[in-house]
Amino acid sequence: MNVAELLRQVRELEITARKNVTSALVGNYTTAIRGRGLDFHEARKYTPGDDTRQIDWNMTARCGEAYVRVHLDEREREVFLALDVSPSMHLGWQDRTKLEYAVEMAATLAVSAVEQKDKLGYVLFADQVVDFSPPRRGQEQLFRALKAMLLQVRSGPRGRGESDLRLAIHAIQRLKGRRFVVFLISDFIERDVPEDFRYVQSRHDVSLLHVYDPVEYARTRAVFFPAYAPEGRARLACVAPGCAGSLEGLHAFLKEEGEKYRMTVQSFPTRAPVAAAMRYFLHLKRRTSLR
Repeated sequence: MNVAELLRQVRELEITARKNVTSALVGNYTTAIRGRGLDFHEARKYTPGDDTRQIDWNMTARCGEAYVRVHLDEREREVFLALDVSPSMHLGWQDRTKLEYAVEMAATLAVSAVEQKDKLGYVLFADQVVDFSPPRRGQEQLFRALKAMLLQVRSGPRGRGESDLRLAIHAIQRLKGRRFVVFLISDFIERDVPEDFRYVQSRHDVSLLHVYDPVEYARTRAVFFPAYAPEGRARLACVAPGCAGSLEGLHAFLKEEGEKYRMTVQSFPTRAPVAAAMRYFLHLKRRTSLR
């Protein structure tokens, strides 16, 4: 791909993302990060891992059980996009692959962050960290992020190993002493949500965005497609719909992990319009992020 073509595609992606932001009102997303000396939002029951310094002793005395005060952090936020670019994300039997769909979602969140004057960072990962940038402000950082994501779409599958969510976690955790709004986008085909999320979620506001192609879970052996193996070292000459297992089982797994680590989790089929899907997701996030 020549430079002019890449610049054209980056511009088209930015235009699409801005339309999605306008349609989904993404710019109004509210993120709750517990803190002190900030605007009071609500009191809720104490759960293990909460800062004991935030206990509301008056309400605790009235109710007979521990409550903590929750505040909204009004300071400049730092948004981190963690995007899975492993081989399985390059599969898809709709109008586009899972990765192409995920890139539009990530671009929508990126544009929203920059428009709100938040800092934007990203990590692209497979069986290794492919690209990384700490959060920075401005349009230049937006361009850098969109370009990095589009290059992964155009370059084809990278690596032959399984995607490793720990790589994204560790890359973010190396930026010590800061708190991030993290959107991790993957197909979670390995059903692996590392225990490391327990430590990430205690400091950061983490959401898991699950992207899937409905054909993967269609459970029919009447049709076969030429494809790379979804993950791992082996290559397949063809793949049948339904080979990824049960979609209901994966949804149940992600829901359980989200409840365990108190993360917002949402699944997105690649046939759903991104703007409508993001509108629903951010509505859900506003309702659940403080629970």
